[in-house]
Amino acid sequence: MKQLINFFCVWLLITVSHLACANVASISANELIINQMSDVAFKIIDVRTPEEFAAGHIKGAINIPYDQIEAQTALLQTLKPYTLVVYCRSGRRARIFEDVLYKRGFNLQHLEGDFLAWKAAQLPLIRSN
Repeated sequence: MKQLINFFCVWLLITVSHLACANVASISANELIINQMSDVAFKIIDVRTPEEFAAGHIKGAINIPYDQIEAQTALLQTLKPYTLVVYCRSGRRARIFEDVLYKRGFNLQHLEGDFLAWKAAQLPLIRSN
């Protein structure tokens, strides 16, 4: 019974998190890798802290911490023609970032599983330190 309750709670959390940002499509890690090898016009945005970014990030990612959206308005405007693939460590910060940019008319995709899933799958990382 306890397992059933735990399963239901996890399912409910996942469902609610998807409803909160239902207007942002998801992209899998495999799809992102394929896009990196093609001519698809997209940019990868890592919204974690500069320290987290330096410790390891996806190749080609641009670091724009989620709490610095207003300070990065000029940079973000240069990225508006592209689809932005957004990720953070686990999803919370990325969703906040996506909600703001969606309202500003940006074309967005959310990396499924965020950085934790990318790292767990042992996909390539770039380290800055």
